[in-house]
Amino acid sequence: MITKLWQLKGVFVIIGLFIAFAACVKEKDPNLERDQIKTALGAITTAINDKNLQTLNSFYIQPAPDAKGPNALLAAVATKTDSTFNMHGRKFSIDGKNATVRFAFSPDPDDTVYSYLYLVNKSGWKISSFDIK
Repeated sequence: MITKLWQLKGVFVIIGLFIAFAACVKEKDPNLERDQIKTALGAITTAINDKNLQTLNSFYIQPAPDAKGPNALLAAVATKTDSTFNMHGRKFSIDGKNATVRFAFSPDPDDTVYSYLYLVNKSGWKISSFDIK
């Protein structure tokens, strides 16, 4: 019996290595999301301050208005002098000087289609509120 187990030691080693590798891959790096958020905020801040929304092609504000591109909401912000607009009761504000961006929830509990605005990039992560100082 012990001899048979000894012969299978290679299998046990391979299984152990596979489990260790799977555990390492599954563990999430807490700095990864923070770095992605900083990248997105930097892109938004630069685009708004420079009034160059073309740099935001890989960043989307959802939900976008019907029949408009993903940057339509940011375009609306950039054209307003007070840098604020409302969509379905949500306020989205950008203060270019302090680089502060905020999303506010709708007071309407029945508004499920547009429950909140969020930032999404190609990797699929999202933010419902954030600030940069």
